[in-house]
Amino acid sequence: MSDAWIDADKARRDAALEEAQQRGLDEAERRKAAAAANRVPRRNNRKRDPDSHARVLLNETSLPLEEISVLTGLDVYEVVALKLKMRQEA
Repeated sequence: MSDAWIDADKARRDAALEEAQQRGLDEAERRKAAAAANRVPRRNNRKRDPDSHARVLLNETSLPLEEISVLTGLDVYEVVALKLKMRQEA
């Protein structure tokens, strides 16, 4: 295949694509893309905020700090800081 043939084929494809867009053949795809761009990602309501989850676990259970950090995904030091802040509020 020569470079001229490749260039001609690319030009033919671009022209066909432009004609299809003018006829509105990709309108559904454009609407889907626009809707996807405007869509707000769904939030999983079953999953709690890590800070509030840690506060509840600290208040209502006697779990070790390491286990609370594993359950909530927080660092052990963040859990300790929450526990100390809660102690100062009381």
